[in-house]
Amino acid sequence: MQDHTDLAILGGGPAGAVSAWLAAQEGLRVALIDPCQTPARIEGLSPRLHHWLQTQGLLVGFDGLIGPLPRRSLWAGIDSSHNGEFLVCRAALDAHLRHMAVQAGARLIQGSGKPQPGGVVLADGTALGAGQVLDARGRRAQTRSAAQRGPATLAIGAWLSAPRSTPLGTVICPLPQGWLWLAVTYPGRTWVQLTVDAASPLSPRARLRAALRLAEGLPEGLHLTARPLLIREAAPVLSPPPGDLAVIPVGDASAAMDPLSGHGQFWAVSSALAVAAARRTGAARPGAQTDALILRFLHERSHDTYLRQARLGRDFLRLEPRFHDQPFWRARQSFPDDLPSHAPAHVAVMPHVVVRAGLLVEMEVLITPASPGGVGWMGQVPAAEAWRQLEAGAGAAQLIAQWGPSAAAFPGWLAAQMQVPGAATRP
Repeated sequence: MQDHTDLAILGGGPAGAVSAWLAAQEGLRVALIDPCQTPARIEGLSPRLHHWLQTQGLLVGFDGLIGPLPRRSLWAGIDSSHNGEFLVCRAALDAHLRHMAVQAGARLIQGSGKPQPGGVVLADGTALGAGQVLDARGRRAQTRSAAQRGPATLAIGAWLSAPRSTPLGTVICPLPQGWLWLAVTYPGRTWVQLTVDAASPLSPRARLRAALRLAEGLPEGLHLTARPLLIREAAPVLSPPPGDLAVIPVGDASAAMDPLSGHGQFWAVSSALAVAAARRTGAARPGAQTDALILRFLHERSHDTYLRQARLGRDFLRLEPRFHDQPFWRARQSFPDDLPSHAPAHVAVMPHVVVRAGLLVEMEVLITPASPGGVGWMGQVPAAEAWRQLEAGAGAAQLIAQWGPSAAAFPGWLAAQMQVPGAATRP
């Protein structure tokens, strides 16, 4: 008899492992399928994601987190000395999140697989039935024609040897042929990632050596080790929207970001949270109308996030004037378009599908320069309705009378929402 589970998840990176943890906590039978072979590399972890993982208890027992360490930017004269950056050993993080999913009740199947009608088929030919499948295999899952794809790009990663006196921290450095991110995590232990055009007559190792020679402002005494390079596709890719809910892409399988956005792991986990809300909504309110709402939510969310992050990456590149005439930079200064990455300095009300009490609902949201994706609530205050009342002349006392003491903060919150975030924060 064919093995069967409520939810099968292909891929055990942050998107898949957090999806499995969420579903197992809700009592679903979950199979998490992953080869458990994440290459050893260092990645940045945003403060927002660090905070969420910590508050959820997902970092308990994890010793692969480093920082926050100082970040130094050599990009267009941007001062980032006030910024810190958490770093993480990605292989250790993936393994830990899979462990937390298993602790919550998920079953880990070490291997690979692919979706098939009614479930998945494992690499050894074993069929696993599933009520629903989440595809969290990253860019490998994007086998269909992409809805949108950026210029062909490679990220070439490697371990370097460095003097033990090299200061800990990260450096981002633009180059004529691309850009380089360096992370010194422990004395003598350094990771570098070079992002460049995919096409080149040079070998990846030769390209990395040339970049290290050319880069200005890096610590002295850096040398490539003999360890194998990690070479990954790094172009931003938007997957077509799913046609039904039998197989739902999550994380990079839905929308893969440019590394320059610094948004990869945050997107993976936030995508898992969004898909969990979609999954719960389908179970709570089954029917064609609900399915259409879910598909719309998933498509709009991945599409809007992809374009926003692509535009932010474009704007970062435009800030650096030294290399505008170089092929790498020319190809990316107009991708994905010339539309602004931030909304104009006004507010508007629009209907949107949002997560409320763990389920999807359609409601009016407030579009602001700081939150172009829309805000449903400021705390317990419905943002669109409160804004309407302010526009009609209501004062703070009237807002408090309707929604309680927390509404007193709404006018100040709205003023802050009118400030467009600086586009140059990442470098």
